[in-house]
Amino acid sequence: MLPEPANCPLCGAAAERIRSSPLRGFKYTCPSCGSFAIESAALACLLAPASTRQDVVRMRAYGHLPLIQRDKQGVRVGPSRV
Repeated sequence: MLPEPANCPLCGAAAERIRSSPLRGFKYTCPSCGSFAIESAALACLLAPASTRQDVVRMRAYGHLPLIQRDKQGVRVGPSRV
């Protein structure tokens, strides 16, 4: 699939995204936040805490592709398995 233009869900900057079937969501590439994956359920949840962006940056620093997921407590960031 080709990347499509989109706004970053974390910072609002102009970014690119690619639909990812295994993740049931998207992989974003943002000039500010870097690359990360987000499930559609988490993308629909607009209540992501402000610390989510810092968690994404921290996961990238450890060499992981961050994955943003929605769970019962809200939104969490962990390493992607894809």
